[in-house]
Amino acid sequence: MENHVINGLFTDLSTIKGVGEQSYYKYCRLLGKERVRIIDLLWHFPNKIVQRNNITKIRDLQDGVIQTVCGKIEKHKKGFRNAPHQFDIYDGTGILNLIYFKLPFYMESKLKVGDTKYISGKVKEIGSKKQIAHPDLILSFDEFSTQREFEPLYSLTAGLSNKQIIQTIDNVFKFIDKMEPFIDWHSESFLCENGWKGIIETFRDIHIPNKDYFNASATENPTKRLAYDEVLINQIKIEHIRRLRMKSNGIEMSSENPIIDKLKSALPFNLSESQNKAISQIYDDMSKPNQMIRLLQGDVGSGKTMVSFFSGLKCIFSGHQFALMSPTEILAKQHYENFKKFVLGSNVECCLLTSSTTADDRKVIVEKIRNGNVHAIIGTHSLFQENIKYRSLGLVVIDEQHRFGLHQRLSLQRKSVAGKADLLLMTATPIPRTLIQIKYGDIDLSELESLPNKKEIKTTIISISKVATIIDRLNNICNSKNKVFWVCPQIQSNDNNNMSVNDRYDFLKHKMKHEISIIHGKMTEKDRDIQMSDFLEDRTNILVATSVIEVGIDIKAANIIVIENANNFGLSQIHQLRGRVGRNDQESWCVLLHDNTLNEVSKNRLKIIRESSDGYQIAKEDMLIRGYGDIFGFRQSGFRDFKVLNENLISEIGKKAEDDSKRILNGILSNVEQKSRYKRLFDFYEAHEYKYIIS
Repeated sequence: MENHVINGLFTDLSTIKGVGEQSYYKYCRLLGKERVRIIDLLWHFPNKIVQRNNITKIRDLQDGVIQTVCGKIEKHKKGFRNAPHQFDIYDGTGILNLIYFKLPFYMESKLKVGDTKYISGKVKEIGSKKQIAHPDLILSFDEFSTQREFEPLYSLTAGLSNKQIIQTIDNVFKFIDKMEPFIDWHSESFLCENGWKGIIETFRDIHIPNKDYFNASATENPTKRLAYDEVLINQIKIEHIRRLRMKSNGIEMSSENPIIDKLKSALPFNLSESQNKAISQIYDDMSKPNQMIRLLQGDVGSGKTMVSFFSGLKCIFSGHQFALMSPTEILAKQHYENFKKFVLGSNVECCLLTSSTTADDRKVIVEKIRNGNVHAIIGTHSLFQENIKYRSLGLVVIDEQHRFGLHQRLSLQRKSVAGKADLLLMTATPIPRTLIQIKYGDIDLSELESLPNKKEIKTTIISISKVATIIDRLNNICNSKNKVFWVCPQIQSNDNNNMSVNDRYDFLKHKMKHEISIIHGKMTEKDRDIQMSDFLEDRTNILVATSVIEVGIDIKAANIIVIENANNFGLSQIHQLRGRVGRNDQESWCVLLHDNTLNEVSKNRLKIIRESSDGYQIAKEDMLIRGYGDIFGFRQSGFRDFKVLNENLISEIGKKAEDDSKRILNGILSNVEQKSRYKRLFDFYEAHEYKYIIS
């Protein structure tokens, strides 16, 4: 019902008037997508609202603020060679200096001495002088009188102006207005009761504002309704999981085995106090008849994996199977090798299962899992494909949970055996306590402190233009005890001017005196293994890679990491990448390269990572700048979680969404009209878990 209207919003942006081939590629670059739909641009919210018609006297202009003046052009000093064009604007209270380093030809006719103009832009104070360089607007009285009172300001990319984005969005709403009226999933009475508008009108108020909602009360901010919808979707899923759990008991694992203590005493190091505390909490949960769902949270290098290994031992010695799922094959293989060493001599059988496992090996492993001849199963998402049948799965550990959303949890919960198993989620991305219940619902938390005496990783921010200097330096210091990671954001080149991992590999091969390995997600497992072996066994000392090395890769001799186009990564992701070095007693460095096109937001973000090594603080700052969606891995998981929600809205709407979810889920499960109505909610936010709820 009405799904064709939703489908219209998922139409390619190229269908919108004024979006030609060139501008379409610029929108792709702006939004970081290979294909941009109408809905993607609607989610690209303004980061500021400017009231252009608020005229300020020149004497009252403030440094760094976007303001509008009305004045007479008194003088024009023409530019010559490297000197800019300068215009003096007088309004009776002072003189404003307009600067154009490159004056467009059409602007000369708009800037005639003696004319009175309305001028708007960012003010800069230089001594006693006030200046606007390349103003946003220069308008006559007639033009200014038809100007919008409130103008949204968007983040931009090269070749795409704020004016172009505003025009495209205007055309988007003209396109939407020609579609059939959209029937909201919320009733009119519900919207009225909360002071909200329908979903289309909400987006219209965000992009065509009639007030500066950034500086208005929360009730006047149209994004509040969207944040409520996002939390509501999650709460409906959590409530559904809660009801599934209530239908069955968990697995009681209370047996103890002296081998566990023997393996602990054989470790070449002592477990930290917080590791022992987390293991005790997990063992206590596992010994109960209720299903454990626990989040293990700890910064990079705090020892989460070792806690998961001991948790797996309790499961195994209680007569059940233990499954550890990693986000990448490289990390899965590393966990497998480390677990084999950990349980050496204990008669614990383990196996590795990934999408690259050969058909013959897979057949043997699947049979061992089915008949219980293997106790620990380590791998990727392949562990929970439909044809994998466990004899008695007791514990599931999900490494880097931000890649394991409620979609996978709902799928896992429905498996007859896996649904009863205890669940341990691990993350190195710190999540504020206020968000944990909203994202995961009924979940307990264990936290690991950073390991003591961890060395600081020196972090610097350097322009890509100095790459030759960096290479010279690396040629002098790189060796088998001082290995280098060089990380690029993409595998292949495109029109965004970012160097791809393949191009950088070819470039460094010609510039470096050292042998180089390369790893990225599109290589076969065999090729990745060869390249990684070369790096580990000192046949190469430099590894060029994508962010596939982000989680868990443990190479003690790696002391230097170069992260190219660092402004394209999330701060928590950079912090994870930085954690790949500094794992020995040598000095370590992290070099953040940028392409000289950083805006103020990007500069501030990179300063945060340079000045802090506290993962929790970094994540918190990044959330404030970019929102919660990216922190929880929207880009990685393709799952539009918390795109609007912020810390200020959590306490206000979280409880309401939780309460409403119970009533709404009852309606979905008992009423055909309600089932259809709320399917539109899930479709609109691209939350594909609805099929698990209604099936």
